[in-house]
Amino acid sequence: MDAPAIERTRMIIDTDGGVDDAVAIWWAATSPDVELLAVTTVHGNVDLGLATDNVCRVLEAAGAPGVPVAAGYATAIGPTPQIRPATFIHGDDGLGNTYRPKATFGVVDEHAVSMLLRIVAEHPGEVVVVPIGPLSNIGAAIQADPTWAAKVKRLVIMGGAALTQGNALPMGEANIAHDPTAADVVALADWATPPLLVGLDVTHLATFTAAEVALVRGHHTAAGEFLDVPLEFYGRFGGTFCAPEEFPCHDALAVMTAVHPAMVTGPILPLGVQVLPGPALGATVVDRRAPFFARADPGATQTVPDGFGPWEIGLHVDVDAFRAQLHRLFGPPA
Repeated sequence: MDAPAIERTRMIIDTDGGVDDAVAIWWAATSPDVELLAVTTVHGNVDLGLATDNVCRVLEAAGAPGVPVAAGYATAIGPTPQIRPATFIHGDDGLGNTYRPKATFGVVDEHAVSMLLRIVAEHPGEVVVVPIGPLSNIGAAIQADPTWAAKVKRLVIMGGAALTQGNALPMGEANIAHDPTAADVVALADWATPPLLVGLDVTHLATFTAAEVALVRGHHTAAGEFLDVPLEFYGRFGGTFCAPEEFPCHDALAVMTAVHPAMVTGPILPLGVQVLPGPALGATVVDRRAPFFARADPGATQTVPDGFGPWEIGLHVDVDAFRAQLHRLFGPPA
């Protein structure tokens, strides 16, 4: 008797084309558990054109040139703060200053927002959307069709923070800070299930250590050969907020969690985004009072101000499971 077929996760990745994005895309493109329907691109780590070129480079090197790539927003949909360019993290080319040749294919003749709307409409309730860059494309999709969010099976974003400081701004994580208006639109949309926030609280714990770096440098796989120099560059400053001699791979954690939900978990809590200028601009504001109120007065409800939506806030991460996936990607066959 044949074994039952494993249900693959149908996924769209929305990305700004940096080093950790490359790891995430390569993992998804080669995972037997993922059906990568498309990759859409957005401004962020690098400009839109470079981000798009990088996605095509990665997909071709990973043996997945058939995955359609659509370019999206080159700028934010709302006002943005001044943020230091991320070239010191990702390199001038977004891939650790490797300056690889362009892929032999390019984008499809469709805007990223149109592609997001179309694919989800064609597969309602079946597609997991994973934004790992600024949320401009996702916010624009919701503005174009407010019912779109309810058709998405699940939204898993890399962005924000609940318990820790920001990285691009005092309280603002880079993906949120690059377009707070879009993040606010996304936070308040009518999602079918509470989206998952994979933020700095967990990405700064799920890190590359010397063991993972050694695997990459061993060039046991094509991923190791391609990503060795980019990750070496990225690791110089990417681990600023992590344990010594470690660095995160924010986007890979989000994409892996979209397929393996137990990897990052947390409570359902109200989440909002600070969009007005001030010390907390770009912050993801999480109302963490509910568990305390419930303990003090079970069944009681408390007033939540306008501007919040229900989200699963990633506070717990299975670091061993994350690193096991890195070993699958970079390590020699078992």
